Amino acid sequence: MPRETFEGLPGFGLWQADHGPNAVAPPLSQPPLPAFRRLLHGGFAHPAEFDFARLLSFYGIRWAYEPTSFAIEWNPAGQAIGFFSPDFYLPRYDQYVELTTMRQPLVTRKNRKLRRVRTLYPNLRIKLLYKRDLERLHQAYPPSVEESNQESLGEILFSATEIRANLSSLVERVADEWLGSCRGGEQPLVLGVGHGSDRTVAVISEMFRRLGLAVEAERLDISRYRGSEATTRIRLADQTVGRLRGKRILVVEEIVSSGLSLAAVGAWLDRHRVVEWRTCALLDRRNARLIEAPLDWVVFPAPDDLLVGFGLALRQRFSGLPHIARLEWTPS
Repeated sequence: MPRETFEGLPGFGLWQADHGPNAVAPPLSQPPLPAFRRLLHGGFAHPAEFDFARLLSFYGIRWAYEPTSFAIEWNPAGQAIGFFSPDFYLPRYDQYVELTTMRQPLVTRKNRKLRRVRTLYPNLRIKLLYKRDLERLHQAYPPSVEESNQESLGEILFSATEIRANLSSLVERVADEWLGSCRGGEQPLVLGVGHGSDRTVAVISEMFRRLGLAVEAERLDISRYRGSEATTRIRLADQTVGRLRGKRILVVEEIVSSGLSLAAVGAWLDRHRVVEWRTCALLDRRNARLIEAPLDWVVFPAPDDLLVGFGLALRQRFSGLPHIARLEWTPS
């Protein structure tokens, strides 16, 4: 890469300070981003990378595998002798993702390299997924075949009273901050994502009407990722499209974790050119976020535990609970 090209990159000033103003700029390898490619059963260094690529492709997230190597160490002559090559690049989000399933001593070494990258390239967005993060993704998208487990309800995190009170506060905020101008005018539409959102959508719609906002309600059914059993691409119910045209849409998810399904819904809405759309979630599991999907309003922050109730279900069970509780999940 020519020196003048490298000089425009983040981290060049730090490198130059270390090596002197006349040193030869190190190379930064960035081949042209390939077109969205179909998954092949080879070419990945680890099975976890293949599984992750399959997950991204299911949700329509364009990715490139190891497209860039960032120089992080140079010899006295200014020649690059150390590189960091993130596993994936997500161009729509300008974000790199590095996976690791290593033992802790090796993870520590990788963390040290990643800190170096962030020092040299401070504007670079890189997310490191540890083994526990990959396991959490696996638990979030279980196979359709029922596993042999014994489940029991644990601690109640949010009571029925708390849920209604906080939903009421959210509805008032949405009305004041976004929908206030709709009184007597156009009719907003509350769009629930999947069956689990039905209860939240019903309560939100009722509360809007009490404020004098006449809203419509609709559900967008989407297919769920099922690992190796999944179809190649997420499917969204096109029969909903006709009711969305010309509407302002409030998208309602019962829980947002990785952000992948919300990103897919957002891309789908953009393709169908709705007037405007915003998003809210009953629960936000922020620590599990993989990509920064837009989320405008949140009712409750969510812990990493498996949660059930108020629409959240495990194998079609527990969704009818009036509260939200932890689920104790013990392999038999």
